[in-house]
Amino acid sequence: MVSHDPPTNDDNLSPTERQQRALRRLDEGHAALLEALAGVGQAEAFLGSRWSVWEVMQHLLTENFVQALEEIASGEREMLPPFDAREDRIAADVARLEANYQRFRSLIVGLSPAQLDLPATPYNPENNYPALSLLDLIERTSGHEGNHARQVVETRRFVNAFRSVERAVTIAGLGTGDPASVPMQTREMLANADYVIGSPAALSVASRWIRSVQLPLHADNRAELVNRLVRDIRAGLWSMVVTLGDPAESMPTLMSNLIDAVGNVSVISAPGFYRLALERLGLSPLDAVCGSVERIDAVANLSASDRAVVLLGADYSGTWRDAAVSLQQSGIPADTLTDLVTNMSTQCATIATSLTELIAAPLGDTAAPVDSALILRHH
Repeated sequence: MVSHDPPTNDDNLSPTERQQRALRRLDEGHAALLEALAGVGQAEAFLGSRWSVWEVMQHLLTENFVQALEEIASGEREMLPPFDAREDRIAADVARLEANYQRFRSLIVGLSPAQLDLPATPYNPENNYPALSLLDLIERTSGHEGNHARQVVETRRFVNAFRSVERAVTIAGLGTGDPASVPMQTREMLANADYVIGSPAALSVASRWIRSVQLPLHADNRAELVNRLVRDIRAGLWSMVVTLGDPAESMPTLMSNLIDAVGNVSVISAPGFYRLALERLGLSPLDAVCGSVERIDAVANLSASDRAVVLLGADYSGTWRDAAVSLQQSGIPADTLTDLVTNMSTQCATIATSLTELIAAPLGDTAAPVDSALILRHH
């Protein structure tokens, strides 16, 4: 249990002073660990963990279990002991930590100067690990609990952030494509999620913070991934969905699907493409209303006002020709003047056009992803 945060060497300290400093660090670290563990319940202690290969191997080393079965078979014992409740296991483990701390502390207190100088570890040339005396090793390990106390605090904070107890799915916006526009809360949560779902474009922005599995969202696997989210959130996994822009603007249908399926969705907002489209055309928010190509049936009602309609794109929603045809079928005149804004996450471009041109001309073949918008000018 060697800490990677050894104290700074000070040649002016005597061995006894270094011994006392190690004791202080040990006491402080243990106190911090107990404080970090105070009140921890089973939801925090057993949810949201990701196993490494080594942890899986340790889990599969069942010598004690096999030995117990051998003893039952031979008559040495009657049966396995009753299973402890998780709360009992937490309390027992905290008690073991306390007992080990007291044992370690008593060892340090009882060491003489001669014992402190005994060699403890040989030099390891493979990783340049130095030869350490017993005092050196004690100094390095005295801060071990303190280091992990901070880890426990952070883990509990993220459990609360993901609201695992309430079984919530987190949907986070990534902003307009610039990593600087990604909210800090989203960055931190991406680093601790068990897996992250998003379009390839969204994952390409988020991948710098993701440390787990990335599941690309495509047109044909949305229902499958929603079902997986429902199943995994019930098992306590930390699941995230990410999108370019703001979730309410970029994926209103998926948000509705998740709310219907899970009942509890946590949303982290981010700068969206609605205001970016307005800025591109010099429009005030007072002069426009926002709609989505995913809910294009509602656009006819929006267009009845005296304001422009900003129809935002959505991943896998087809082309702008598809949208123009739907708008015309809903009663919007084919000669309605429009502005098509594309590539707002990279090199933004604006094209003045009309519904007629989008329906009849090659321009209509342009895809309608989340970083594009069609602005319907009011007559």
